[in-house]
Amino acid sequence: MEDKKVALAKIKNIKGSARKTRLVVNAIRSLTPQDALDHLQFMNYRNSTIVSKVIKTAINNANMMKMNMPYKFEEIKVDEGVTRRGIRFKGRANVELLNKRYCNITVKISEETNGKES
Repeated sequence: MEDKKVALAKIKNIKGSARKTRLVVNAIRSLTPQDALDHLQFMNYRNSTIVSKVIKTAINNANMMKMNMPYKFEEIKVDEGVTRRGIRFKGRANVELLNKRYCNITVKISEETNGKES
């Protein structure tokens, strides 16, 4: 049994909530990385460009490791990052609390096997 090669790419503290970024990631989770890049190009979400950059980085890392070309997503996940808190002053001595949310994105890419495990 040989070890699997896995290419990893992470990006931390991306502006935008993890919940909204998961909408983008769940839409491309079952695709191959090359197909996912094509789909992300036409998605109307702010974090779709950032997710595509992370996938491109993982593909470049896989090329540096000399992995065979048909890739698949081993793992792609979005976690909550830091939350920046602040206040906004409103009229008549009122204050509004602000939560600016950030997220972390992790992409792992491996070689696609033909189903022949020995």
